[in-house]
Amino acid sequence: MRALIPFAALLLLSACGQEKSAVPTATASLPLVKPVAETAPGLPDSVQTGDADDPSFWLHPTDPAKSLVITAVKGSGLRVYDLQGKLVQRIDAQPDGRYNNVDVAYGLRRADGSTIDIAVASDRGRDRLVVWAIDPANPTAPLTDISDPNQGPVFPTRLSQDGKSEIDNPVSDQVSAYGLTLWQDRATGEVRAVVAQRKAARLAEQRLVVKQDGTVGHERVRHWDFPTSHKGQDLWAEHDTDPEQDWSPQFEGLVVDAEAGILFAGQEDVGLWRVNLTTGKADDKPFYETRGSVKSPFNNPDSKVARDVEGLALYRGADGTGYLIASSQGDAHGDGGHSDNGGLDDSFAIFERGGQNLYLGSFKLTANGTIDAGQECDGAELVSIPLPGYPNGLLMVQDGYNDDLNGMTGNPSATNFKYVSWADVMAALPGTLTVPAGGWSPR
Repeated sequence: MRALIPFAALLLLSACGQEKSAVPTATASLPLVKPVAETAPGLPDSVQTGDADDPSFWLHPTDPAKSLVITAVKGSGLRVYDLQGKLVQRIDAQPDGRYNNVDVAYGLRRADGSTIDIAVASDRGRDRLVVWAIDPANPTAPLTDISDPNQGPVFPTRLSQDGKSEIDNPVSDQVSAYGLTLWQDRATGEVRAVVAQRKAARLAEQRLVVKQDGTVGHERVRHWDFPTSHKGQDLWAEHDTDPEQDWSPQFEGLVVDAEAGILFAGQEDVGLWRVNLTTGKADDKPFYETRGSVKSPFNNPDSKVARDVEGLALYRGADGTGYLIASSQGDAHGDGGHSDNGGLDDSFAIFERGGQNLYLGSFKLTANGTIDAGQECDGAELVSIPLPGYPNGLLMVQDGYNDDLNGMTGNPSATNFKYVSWADVMAALPGTLTVPAGGWSPR
């Protein structure tokens, strides 16, 4: 572990898109926050090796204490936990399935006019969307699969690397459904999924379609293609041994600010983008860049996000107040890993929710007794409603190396989810974060 020095004053950065010097600048150590709970490490009930990836949150309609944390664990399917991290339900993946990201929506309208809450996962292995109904009256098995068995692939085609043609996209290539977020169109009441295409720079918006038999499929509404080069760096360039020269154009972290009609999207190696869902127009460039690489024409040492940028989440208050957080995952662990010179690996960056989405500050997790810290967070979820044990809301993050396996001396597949009280994040950044005025509920 790197030595920690006192936290320096936070800076508001608004010039991350400008050219920077070739030498990374060091940053003071970040404030530390202790998780208060975690899910059971690994998957002791599974015959497969699970790989935790992405959490989501479902608010119980009458009793917040019965709310659920619904998580994707890739080839092992889905796991559902209570607010203390206790396993509630295990759902194994379908053959060849690999559930990458998961999100929750409220009030999907069925053919008979009734509504249900749903969880939806991107199935990277089969290039599908898997949909579950959530039953508040079933405390031991609240999720039931209602996916349309006859649905088509999310990405039947892909853009060629030269950007000149649309080509067939066989599922075996695994250029498939990857990152995912849900949102509800207030004008139509439709629930839509925005899905990132693995190994590509494409985001697709899929309308969820309820069939007469009650199953749920999807159909394409629109898609966006983003640049596959940035400031002279070819994002298709790969390198087998040097991470500084290894690149990808893909997105994963996604979240929609439905009140503002804005999609926030993280292009892992490049930075954070905005898409206006009302006009359908994406910004011409990311509003915040990652630090990039000193071995590339893209080098931005003043950025507070070490690539990969991963899980995105919103802390929502009334009237558009609140915060956007992003996982500054970095690449300090595992074979061939390299540490960020600014100490920003395994941290979380906080931005204003509105306006220009200015950077406000960052923090890291640290151990709390038998609960370890967190590394290389793939996915995050953040809710601003008061919950039992979480007076100002709950932050849930994936831990890529449970038990802090920085030296890779234990089981590197031990992954889980950490629960963080947002009140503790606020206390770690005094004067920077406030509780947004007014209440908010996902319902």
